[in-house]
Amino acid sequence: MTGLRLLVALGLLAQVGSGDRHGAPESGNPVLAPCLIKLKDEVRIPAQEAGVLIKLPVKEGSRVAEGDLLATIDDREARAALLVTEYGLEVAQKRAAEDIEIRYARAAARVAKVDVEQDQKANQDQPGAIAAIEIRQKMLVYDRSILQIEKAQKDQILSSLDAKTKEAERDAAQMALDWRTILAPFDGEVVTTYRHQSEWVNPGDPILKLVRFDTLHVEGFAYADRYDRGELLGKSVTVHVTRARGREVPVPGTIVYVSQLVQSDGSYLVRAEVKNQRENDNWLIQPGLKARMTIHLDETLGARR
Repeated sequence: MTGLRLLVALGLLAQVGSGDRHGAPESGNPVLAPCLIKLKDEVRIPAQEAGVLIKLPVKEGSRVAEGDLLATIDDREARAALLVTEYGLEVAQKRAAEDIEIRYARAAARVAKVDVEQDQKANQDQPGAIAAIEIRQKMLVYDRSILQIEKAQKDQILSSLDAKTKEAERDAAQMALDWRTILAPFDGEVVTTYRHQSEWVNPGDPILKLVRFDTLHVEGFAYADRYDRGELLGKSVTVHVTRARGREVPVPGTIVYVSQLVQSDGSYLVRAEVKNQRENDNWLIQPGLKARMTIHLDETLGARR
């Protein structure tokens, strides 16, 4: 039995004397208790490439925004490889854009054609003036010029394909460089560091754990014989969080998930999302705290925000 379900079971036993095992009145808004506050986003940030950590600008407790630098793995070789592919791509693109061979082949064909036509006309004016073998040789030169045009056009197509290949190589080199620059996937706080600057890491080695505290989940259980799943999904809630010395803090939220699975005791999981707030540079609520959640059946998504 999970910790949350154990708390629910204990809560139900406490409610037997009141004759209400659901923690809610016969009519009105249901109240789920006890509920647990959980993290929405928690991730171990791994290394994606092997190398030495040359930068680790964060430490435990550091707050970062999405896109902030978390770590850099030695990227000197990757930068050099990217530079080589960029030069290769530039050369291939210039070669693909050149049409000198095509223009020359067309000009040569025009000259060869005129040469043949002049000899043919000379023979028409004076039969036998130009030997037949000489005319055939000039026709061969003309045909070769036509074929050179086709070859130059195909060479340009191949150059274009080569440029695309170089572009893909450049993209792969850029990706290899990006893998060595580790950025924060979301706004959060570094809660654990597993490596130190100047340490060697392998692909998959965890570097740090990043947790999001500005948005949290609150989970409790409702009962299928009292409320259908569709009645709760998307509804606004008020979560009462118990803090030190019994002080309760109300926090608005919205139900973002209701489980399709009904447990053996007839209950199903209900999850709300709440926005955390800062109080004197500290988060108002913390994961792991107990809470009580009131679901406002007459209010839909965002109505209380």
